[in-house]
Amino acid sequence: MNTRPVRVRPTARGWSFAVAGLAVLVGAPLLGQRDILRIGVLLLALVAVAVWSTVRSVRTLDLVSRSKGELVEAGVASTVRLGVVGRSRPGVRLVVEDQSPLALGGTARLGVPRLREGETLDLQYTVRSEVRGSYQLGPATVVAADVFGLVRASRGVGDSVTLDVLPRVHQLGDLTLGELGGARGASASASAAAAPDDVSIREYRVGDDLRRVHWRSTARRGTVMVRSDEHPGRPDVVLLLDTRSTAHAGHGAASSLEWAISAAASAAVHLHRRGHRVRLLHDGAYDPPRELDETSAVRGLLRSLARLRPGGADGLARSVASLGRAESTLLVAVLGAVDEDDVAPLLSARPLGVPALAVLLRTRAWSSSPSSSPAPGESEAGLERAHLVLARAGWRTSQAGPADTVPDVWAHLTRVGARGSYRAASPTPRSTPSAEEVGP
Repeated sequence: MNTRPVRVRPTARGWSFAVAGLAVLVGAPLLGQRDILRIGVLLLALVAVAVWSTVRSVRTLDLVSRSKGELVEAGVASTVRLGVVGRSRPGVRLVVEDQSPLALGGTARLGVPRLREGETLDLQYTVRSEVRGSYQLGPATVVAADVFGLVRASRGVGDSVTLDVLPRVHQLGDLTLGELGGARGASASASAAAAPDDVSIREYRVGDDLRRVHWRSTARRGTVMVRSDEHPGRPDVVLLLDTRSTAHAGHGAASSLEWAISAAASAAVHLHRRGHRVRLLHDGAYDPPRELDETSAVRGLLRSLARLRPGGADGLARSVASLGRAESTLLVAVLGAVDEDDVAPLLSARPLGVPALAVLLRTRAWSSSPSSSPAPGESEAGLERAHLVLARAGWRTSQAGPADTVPDVWAHLTRVGARGSYRAASPTPRSTPSAEEVGP
């Protein structure tokens, strides 16, 4: 049984009764009105009985179970469940309050009927957040108030759990690495047709695509074996996310950073479902930091995105330095405000022959202070030069603003036969040449 202390707090009415009772007890003998003394005693007795009944009642209920920490997507409702058990019949009505942040709807208040000893009851309520993040639910509190509303007693029960609200994940169009060009892209797309002897064989891990099962090796070894086309211990896809606070604009869920995080989450889930191992790179570090099975890895990646906070000014430079020490079959970069000096190191850090995609955000379009923004030509000149640098190096790029959706930007970025750059929802005609016009 929970041994946490009980907190007792008289209400405004309870304080009034107590003060009036004391005043009568002191004043009645002085005024010679001993008959009113009974009223003072009655008022104080009511307060004392209220304290006794509420303190006893909050000890008759315990929390025996609650929903564990879980993952839920932003904008999707999640049900929180609490299991309570009665220790004996309470003298007053009980309410269970479960602490919840305002972003999830605020503290939930759940009424509890009078349970007999040993009787259990399942309580539940719904939370929903439009903003990704990591939120604490609980601890729960059992609250009792007497019928006259004189005293409120409470006692904490159970512990708190963490609810990770993941960024929005959008359905994206299909992607074939071979159609993006590059030596590794071509080999990756052809691997499905390669002979079993041309690929490595390993034991099945949770999350592996069942279409990769190598039945001959499975029958010979007596355990499920799958074809493995990735480099051992290395990611198949590197997803580079620019989280520098200085490279983003806007506030809350409508900021460019949230758009970038949603794009990264969507790309990670999309590529994972197609059998690729995805590692997130931001602020110079990979997430998840250790080797896990693919399903656990993508779950850890999404949890990292849910808890991600804006990084320092050198975050992109440190990520590029880490990128230079890794190999992959595809590189996807989601970048904030950049110019040619920011993206130039990416050219040498990109593994040789690996197809590369880049989403360049027009972060000035997210600015909530138009008076502080420069003229359109001046604000996007650096972004256009960055696009040209990447396009000349063979990157496929797409620009995005707050009016653009992640699926539309991805579709133009990865569409079959596409070349160069696409600028979605642009308010003005694109004045810069495409990669095809620039040449190799």
